[in-house]
Amino acid sequence: MIRKLVVSLMLFAGILSFWGCAHWQEVTYSDVKTDNTVRISLVSGEGITGTVKKTEPHQIIILKGNKFFKISKSSIKNIKILPPVYDDFGRCISEREIKSVKTNKNAVIYGIGGGALSFGTSFFIGSMLAGEDTSKSGGVLIGTTAAGTGLGTILFVKAGMAKDRKEAIEKVKEKRRLQAQKKLNKKNPETKNIQDMIKKEKEKQEQLQKEREKLLKELKNKKK
Repeated sequence: MIRKLVVSLMLFAGILSFWGCAHWQEVTYSDVKTDNTVRISLVSGEGITGTVKKTEPHQIIILKGNKFFKISKSSIKNIKILPPVYDDFGRCISEREIKSVKTNKNAVIYGIGGGALSFGTSFFIGSMLAGEDTSKSGGVLIGTTAAGTGLGTILFVKAGMAKDRKEAIEKVKEKRRLQAQKKLNKKNPETKNIQDMIKKEKEKQEQLQKEREKLLKELKNKKK
């Protein structure tokens, strides 16, 4: 019984682990775009994974680490890409950019907290199962606790990793927004001046509104 329980839980954990990962999608050569993260299988049997920096009719230029690789179209067996993520302007955000700002903060916090929670829950369940079969109570308790803690920790770490990735994407988007705003201000300095004028006018109107309310209140008090 305990062996089946452990095997089932570990198998389930493996399935969830695979399900939580980003799925590679096979595409045609013409579907590949700049900043796509690709995994290319070559006719020679070799493979390369990296970020697309340039696409040409006869070759793709890939950035892997700090090196550029030119991959000719004729040498490619198949191409897979990670589903692209886009910013507010419809431009692709590469996995390289995401990883450059991503932390493991949530993965660590979720892993520690989730592991502790899973241990307590699985220990409780193991105790109940052990009570039903006293002849193998020790094995049931240990097996259930170990399997449950492992599975729970994996699930929480996955959730933390997903949150870390989401936060990293938002950081990249915010960085690009600021860059776009700076460019706009340089091209059109009056745009910033107009925004400042609108802000000042809004503050002025709010101040006038407060003064009117104060005056009305004083008039009411005098009438009393």
